[in-house]
This record gives sequence, structure tokens and C-alpha cells, in this order.
Amino acid sequence: MHDNLPLSDRTDDAFVIWLIPPESARRLEQLQISKYHTEGGHGFVAEDAGVFADVVRGRRVERTGISNSVDGPDRIANGIAVQTKYFQTPQATVNAAFDPATGRYRYQGQMLEVPADQYDACVKLFQEKIAQGKVPGVADPGEAKNIVRKGSITYKQARNIAQAGNIDSILFDVKTQSITSGYLFGISFAVDFAWRIWKGDDPKQAIRGAIRSGIDAGNQALIIGVLSAQALRTPAAAVGAVVLRDGVRSVASTDLGRNLVQHIAAGSLGKAVYGAAAVNHVAKLLRSNAITSAVSLAVVTAPDVYHAAIAGDISWSQVAKNMAINGAGIAAGAGGWFAGVAAGATIGSAVPIIGTAIGGVIGGICGIIIGGTAGDRGARMVLNPFIQDDSDRMIALLQDAIGALASDYLLSEHEFAELMTEVQRTVSDSWLRDMYRKGSSGGSDVDRRQFAYDSFEEACQRIVRRRSKVRLPDPDQVLSAVSDALTPDSLLLPNRESC
Repeated sequence: MHDNLPLSDRTDDAFVIWLIPPESARRLEQLQISKYHTEGGHGFVAEDAGVFADVVRGRRVERTGISNSVDGPDRIANGIAVQTKYFQTPQATVNAAFDPATGRYRYQGQMLEVPADQYDACVKLFQEKIAQGKVPGVADPGEAKNIVRKGSITYKQARNIAQAGNIDSILFDVKTQSITSGYLFGISFAVDFAWRIWKGDDPKQAIRGAIRSGIDAGNQALIIGVLSAQALRTPAAAVGAVVLRDGVRSVASTDLGRNLVQHIAAGSLGKAVYGAAAVNHVAKLLRSNAITSAVSLAVVTAPDVYHAAIAGDISWSQVAKNMAINGAGIAAGAGGWFAGVAAGATIGSAVPIIGTAIGGVIGGICGIIIGGTAGDRGARMVLNPFIQDDSDRMIALLQDAIGALASDYLLSEHEFAELMTEVQRTVSDSWLRDMYRKGSSGGSDVDRRQFAYDSFEEACQRIVRRRSKVRLPDPDQVLSAVSDALTPDSLLLPNRESC
């Protein structure tokens, strides 16, 4: 009967809620989204869009541009070095790839990726540069088409994606966050399937239920990822990173703190990171985690607010309690993720088979489970004495109603068991909410109890209709039974003759 209680009561669902914020934050920080709001931010968008397009095509991509090496490639895809340039006109785009002092091509051995809408014009301009001898090692203008590469988005799309609140940026976020969504679908499916098997479901039932849970988790991750990505485009998010950077820098001023920061960064990125790069990455991770955690809490609380304000089938105290419990689990899960990533990266780096990247992932998941569980249970321990769950109240009223039915219909033990089978088949989260709604207008538990009574009275009637018919005994049989009952032996009276 408690199979579908509030979300935080289901360990498998709660785990996914705890997992989404740190995982979404980690994936977001693999983009250069914190630079989108800056002047020229559309160039960083173009680089990220190119990486995503290559990944979708199954290419092995190494992001090298974030190292900011002079004239180095922005990425290497399947061994091919790519330099991305996105400017307002084809002339400006091509000229940006040539040294202003010497006029020669700056990126020898690298393909030049240009806006999709400027591709043809850029190829012609590059042909002219080759003809002028400004591309070292290339004499045939026809080679321009093998050097200039068509980008996955246009210049205007890059400008739009860099800003929050427009169709292009939202669609870009949907596409990039779909990777996180699919990843969390898989995790949720595995966890939920195992939970259902342990609960006693047969494999087919478990698969169907796990698929539904996986879709729900994936949808939640997609919504949270998109909303968080939009928020990260704002200048306020950049200020947050600056403030947190000072704090992380203070932590890294000690040997212990520096090792901690470097291990967190290594576990998140899957490779060793040191110094300012580690500090900056961890600061941005903290900032992004704060945003994704806040968005996650809002997303998981929104349905409760609807049920309380519109549907009227849960109480506002239940909304507040669920929000506090979910918030504690999310916050503690995020903290556990940071600790777990650092520990996992440390252990993984010492084990060649596992490695830093896998160690960080495993450690992060373990940290989320430990931290989230501790936060969730701690919040429940604090709140349970003060706020009773709506479901517990409804279950108590249901039990009263079932007891009354058993008494009114004189149910035998076998018949009562049959009634309970019907109850277990009927009662669900939505049914309990319907029961709550029955008394929500006046706050009457009497109406709710009557709702439960009425819901199962028909089942009781079906049960008693199957009883065998009983015929009253003949009067002679009754008198004989009474006479037998009144004999000295039956009454255990002493025999007078023996006295």
C-alpha cells in the first residue's frame, strides 16, 4: 500500500534526483558556457557546437582549445586538427585566420571551420589567399575546399545561442543536454529494475516499470539541464564563479586543500589538472552545482505545488515537508559527489585498469548515494515528529474504514484476506490523493474515511454474496442441544451420589 508514496520515499527515484544536479553541472562545465555572455562569446558557442556535432557523428574528439595555446587547434577530431572562426562577414572570418603582420595563414596543418552560411564565400576567399602564396605549403587554390570546413551552425545562430531566452539557444541546450538525459535514463533504468526485482516483481513488470522511471528521469534531467544552461548564460552566474574562485583559491593555498581541489578537477575532467586551471574548474563546478541544485529543487517541487494549489489533493504542509527533504537530499548529494569524485580520482589514478576518469565517476556516484541518503534521512528525522505525511494520514483513515467494513459485514479471516487483496490492488498514490481531495474543502477526515469505506463496500458485498446459505436448525434440534448443555457433566457440576 505504500508502493507509491511521495517521491522522496522511493530510494531509487530519490537517487536520481540527487544525481541530476552534479551530473548536469559536470556536463555543462564541459562546455564553455560561462564565456557565452562575454564579448565574442559566439566564438565559444561555435567551438562547442563543432565539438557536439563531431561527437554526434561518432568522432573521437579532444578539446585542445581550452588550453589557450598560441595558434593551437580548438579541437582534434579523429586526428584532424580544427580551428574555428566565426565573424560577421566572410572577409572578417577568413582574415582572422591570417597573421595581420605577415599576411600568412596562422594555422598550418589545421582545418578552418567557418559559419555554415559563409562557407561558399570563405572557400573563394581562401582560394585567393592560396593564389597569393599566403598559405605555406599549399599552391593549388583548389585545395581550399579541403582546408575550409563548413560549421554546424550559422553566424546568426551562434550569436543567438550565446544569449539566453531565444529559440536557438534553447534548442542548442536541448541537443547538448540530451546526452546527460540519455545517461541518466540508463542509470535510472538499472537502479529501478533492480529495486523492482528485489521487491518481487517479475522481469517483464520490472522492465516496464524501469522504462517508465527511466523516461521520467531523462525528462527531468533534460528540463533541469536546459533551465540551468539558460541561467548560466547570465552575467550573475559569471559573478558567482568569480566569488567562488576566491574561496577555492583560499582552500588551495594549503597542501591539503590544493590536493583536494586538483583531485576534484581531475575526477570531473577525467585527466590531471593543476594550479589555476584546477581552481577555476572547481569554482565553476561549485557555481554550476548551486544553479542546477536550485533548478532541480524547483522542478521536483512544482508538481507538489500544482497538487496543493490547483488539484487540492495534498496539503501545503506536505509540500513544505517534501521540499525540505528533497532540498536536504540534493544538497547533501552534491556535497557527497564532490567528496566522492576526489576520493575516486585519487584511488583510480593509482589503479591502471580503473584510471582517474572511471574512478571519479564511480566515486561521485557512491558519494551521491551516501550523502543524499544521509541528508534525506536526517531531514525526515527532524521533520517527522512535527509534520505527518498526507499518505500516512490517509492510510490510517483507510485502516479505520477497513476495520469498520470487516465489522459491519462480519468478515471471516479468509474473507478479510480477500478484501485486503482488493485494497492492495486499488490503493495507489493517485487514489490516496483522491481520498485527500474528498475532505480538502472542509479539511474533514470524516469525509475521507467515508470515501475509503464507500470505495470497498462493493467488494465486501461481492464477498458476502459468495457465502453458502445457512438454514436455521429445527426446534427439536435446538432443544436437544440445550438439554445436552444443561447436563451435570456439561456444566461440570459435582455428582450428588458421590458426595
